[in-house]
Amino acid sequence: MAQLKTLEPQLIGGVFRSSAPVGIRLAMRLLRRVPRPCREAARQLISLLYWPLTAKTKILLISLVASVTLLGLAEAGGALGPSPDADRRWALAHLFSADAELSGVSLSLLQDLAGLIVLTVVFVTPLFCCQQVQAIADFVQMNERNGGGTRLSPEQIRRHDTLVRKTNAWFRMLGRRSVSAGIMVAAATGTIALYAFVNAHGLMETWNPTALPDAVWRDEVYAGWWANWHTHREMAVALCAAGTYAFHFLVKQLVMGVVFTGYLYRSAALGFGVTPNMRFDSDGFQGLRPLRRFMLWTYGSALAHLIGLLVLFMVWLPASPWMVFIVLGVMLVDMAVIVYPSSIGYHFALDVKKAHVESLYASGLPSDECDAAVARIWSTPVLPVTTRKAVTGIGLYLLAPAMPALIQVLFQHL
Repeated sequence: MAQLKTLEPQLIGGVFRSSAPVGIRLAMRLLRRVPRPCREAARQLISLLYWPLTAKTKILLISLVASVTLLGLAEAGGALGPSPDADRRWALAHLFSADAELSGVSLSLLQDLAGLIVLTVVFVTPLFCCQQVQAIADFVQMNERNGGGTRLSPEQIRRHDTLVRKTNAWFRMLGRRSVSAGIMVAAATGTIALYAFVNAHGLMETWNPTALPDAVWRDEVYAGWWANWHTHREMAVALCAAGTYAFHFLVKQLVMGVVFTGYLYRSAALGFGVTPNMRFDSDGFQGLRPLRRFMLWTYGSALAHLIGLLVLFMVWLPASPWMVFIVLGVMLVDMAVIVYPSSIGYHFALDVKKAHVESLYASGLPSDECDAAVARIWSTPVLPVTTRKAVTGIGLYLLAPAMPALIQVLFQHL
């Protein structure tokens, strides 16, 4: 049987494809100027030092450099640690003080707990996207190794390969420079708009622990903020650049998830879906370890993004009723690209198990052996993530929106 065509989600961006380090390519070009007798020896030496950069390595290096640069700018601008001015107090220190007089509020980078959470989500977003790209790329090969392609007729194989070509065409279009540039412009526009809102309305209005008017409190907090446009302009630019970077990857991640969901629905209808290996458990999860990795990273990504969104819209910005619709919208999108694909995979894998059980009963095995084999089959979860973990993750996801509100009520009653 011909090998099925594989998905290529790495086409959504050049950073998701392995490449040689820039320094190696430059060294190879400079070798042209080396005298011919020494050129081959130098080429062999460079080849020994050759280290192809994987997508994960590149993203980790970018996040590391960006994080160190941000900390360096904050240290150089005096916005990293607490203010040396004795008259300036940490914003949350006013919570435990009965004095309503504000001579100055300090909110440096290391004091801004909400900011640290937002920045953490910003720098791990590309990593979530990268892990999902790698897992989707393994999907067809995983099911083919587990025997999912043996039941397909030549016509079904042809239709599946056509579906894969169309899906890869969507991935390729998402990775075009013009589309990527458009996403980057949209991400930058949204980030700058959010920052302009903060610049105009201040910070932490809803979390005012003093008896002063909210307008006075939020202005004082913004005046001592580490990314204040008027006092730390370089940090404001760095924050907007980091936000643009994260939103760019987030948009591509969501679109890639929608495209993969469409492929999964159509491929399952063709008879090629999530297929556990019913004859040989090669990886402890009936051959579905790549699917487990995809599910865990996807659930973790959804929870991290929701927490970052809540911190942004309910801690930094003044909480308003209309923000509930933003949170609900994000949750609905996550349901569409997480719960729905999981449901498709679950039902297909369940049908595979049922068919295998029926084949065992029809094989003529002794009753004791057949019952033991069937018991082993049903003792393992249908999908490579147990129901307990899935329910726990969904529960945390649904409870996350309530946490900032509960903490706010607690602060107000202390």
